[in-house]
Amino acid sequence: MVAASSPLFDFAPFVERRDELLPLIRDFASHTAFRSAVVEELELDEDFYRRPLRPEDLDFLQFRKPVRAETVSRLPMLASQRLLMCINEVGVARMPRAGSPAELAAAFEASDAFYGERNQVMGARIRPFLENYAFTFLGEQGDNFSDATRQVEGLRALFEEERRFWCDMFALLQRNDYLMEGLRFALIQRWSLAPSRRVAVARAEAAGYFDALAPELRPSVSDRLQDGLLSRVAAALDLGRRQHSYWQFYLPTSLAKANLLYALGTRPDRAFALIGAAFAAEAEMLAFITALGEACPHLVTGFAGGAGAMLGQSVSAGDPFASLLARFSDALAALDAQYGALPLVRLGQGLGAATLLAARARWDMGEQLRWLSAIERYCAFAKQVEGRIDAECPDIDRETFVEPREMCSTTHVHNDHRLVVIESGDMIFWGNVGMQLKMKQGDSVLIPDGRLHGSTVVSAECTYHQPIIPDDWIAELTGAAGGGDTARVATAVPQVPSVPLVP
Repeated sequence: MVAASSPLFDFAPFVERRDELLPLIRDFASHTAFRSAVVEELELDEDFYRRPLRPEDLDFLQFRKPVRAETVSRLPMLASQRLLMCINEVGVARMPRAGSPAELAAAFEASDAFYGERNQVMGARIRPFLENYAFTFLGEQGDNFSDATRQVEGLRALFEEERRFWCDMFALLQRNDYLMEGLRFALIQRWSLAPSRRVAVARAEAAGYFDALAPELRPSVSDRLQDGLLSRVAAALDLGRRQHSYWQFYLPTSLAKANLLYALGTRPDRAFALIGAAFAAEAEMLAFITALGEACPHLVTGFAGGAGAMLGQSVSAGDPFASLLARFSDALAALDAQYGALPLVRLGQGLGAATLLAARARWDMGEQLRWLSAIERYCAFAKQVEGRIDAECPDIDRETFVEPREMCSTTHVHNDHRLVVIESGDMIFWGNVGMQLKMKQGDSVLIPDGRLHGSTVVSAECTYHQPIIPDDWIAELTGAAGGGDTARVATAVPQVPSVPLVP
């Protein structure tokens, strides 16, 4: 077997530069465009230049040990991926919005600040450090996809696993009476980030990354019918605002899938890996739309103009994936005929990396939607945990916060399980666009490790506590509840051959 030249990403050479680059990361995040959100910025109203990074978290994040497969939902990954998306897109032009003279002047000022030399230069310096920190866990997945046969079967398996996941998830959301809300969250990850994926691949294609393939054999992450359908589904779900208006609701793994394409597409020596990753991204999107057509045919076929119906019929018949798989097979044959085995090994690295990331993203999405769709049950769990704390561990580790009216917490995650317990005052708690869990004195909710959430104080002052809950308590609690759809906090991790993962 021909060996690949090197891992796609390796954080080891960057460890000794951490002390040099950490201040630069914090300085980059201090830019006004990246400050934490205020109450009015839960949705960003199509402001492409405004991206809350929650820079205060960088005061204690040390970036010492790289992200691992089992920690993709935690704060270091979220912070890294938000930073990388900002860095990658200071090179993506978005024209200022028209408006009154004052509005236009403000828009141009924000545009000039976002695209300025400071962000360009500083971002270029810290990007390799962050990419290798966040993506080293993808490793040398090419070992599992080292020849054309394995690659074709790998792409088929990715499609089927992704389709099955979404079919099961849509069924769970239906049972939990959360289908429209869950679809809204899923569309934010898919539709809102689609322009980023398209730019990453189109820019690389224009730079010659796919020149080894005839145009008809190249991967594509942009399809007119798919894009049109998702746009109309998003509009039907009241997601009418453009990319990145829903910035606060991106999961770290959703950002990572776009950032992986950017990372590979800015390294010419990773051109074949980008081909593999781009085919994986195409299969992922097709699987999502296939599952959407199977689970929610009224959303797929109910649009005027026939495009939705046409796509729904072809997806139901399975033709689009057969066409994709045939194109992928032909692309592999063309590369083998021209170059032999080495390009296929490198392509397998990209395909394997994207496949592992897709598996972790399914896990991350599944945990978020299971939690959101059963939030009332997690409020009940919180009461049970409170009782156990009082009885067994009154001095349990906890953080206490006293916050004024309209104090807004930019969405974030924790690296441990926590309660939010309101001692006095009122807050609104959320983990999805449009969600408003109203909490008052005595209310509490359980937030599992890695679940994206935020809050706003709506009284003159709010005092609340966050006890940190041991893993075994959560396992006992959810196990006692029967391990059903709404009870599960930790789920089995989707496996990639020869890669040990811990939930």
